[in-house]
Amino acid sequence: MATFVCVHGAFQGGWVWKETAKALSALGHVAYAPTLSGCGYHRHAMGPGLGLGTYIRDLKAFFALEDLKEAILVGHSYSGFVCAGALPDLVPRLAGMVFVDAVIPEPGRSFAGLGGEPFRAMLAARTIDGWLVSPWDAALFGVAGSQGEGWFMERVAPFPLAGFTDAMPAGPLAFPEKRHYVRCAENPNPMLAAMADRAKSLGFSMQAIASGHCPQITVPVELARVLATIAETMAPAA
Repeated sequence: MATFVCVHGAFQGGWVWKETAKALSALGHVAYAPTLSGCGYHRHAMGPGLGLGTYIRDLKAFFALEDLKEAILVGHSYSGFVCAGALPDLVPRLAGMVFVDAVIPEPGRSFAGLGGEPFRAMLAARTIDGWLVSPWDAALFGVAGSQGEGWFMERVAPFPLAGFTDAMPAGPLAFPEKRHYVRCAENPNPMLAAMADRAKSLGFSMQAIASGHCPQITVPVELARVLATIAETMAPAA
């Protein structure tokens, strides 16, 4: 049995992992899906001042308060930044890590900095009141035309601009020895294609899944099977 901690991306909440967590449980595993400050059912607490640093603290506090050990940290999309930022404290608690179509940060650079001018222009077009960003369209999430599109799109909500513009803390990235990257093969986004190449160069074991950007919505059971298979490679030797 493996313990997974699945971290959601921007605009979402722990709810996004509902079906994958259910499938992991059916396979005999335990899956947690924390919700970051101001997101999901915490959206009533959204306010100026939330950003990357808040989310890194959220994740570290979740591991500490749940007293998790030998867990597999799963980061999707934006939460690659959150997971990587928390790793210096979390690595002793991890059996390994899986990035699912996630952005791999560079120390001292922001998500917007990695995305370049096209991404910054998209942020500017979607900024509300100077500090919030409205959610992307269904196609960018990779859920357009899927059975779960309506369920997903009615739940996403604005996300703090600072989450995208705050720089990753300085210092080397402290990835665990056992690290895997799951590339969503049907996602044409060039930034995430480049992230898969970067993961390979950083020593991640590589897998692919036939899905757009959010497999936990479009193919949740298949994603659970991929994660369960990866978990077998992270089990301690008998």
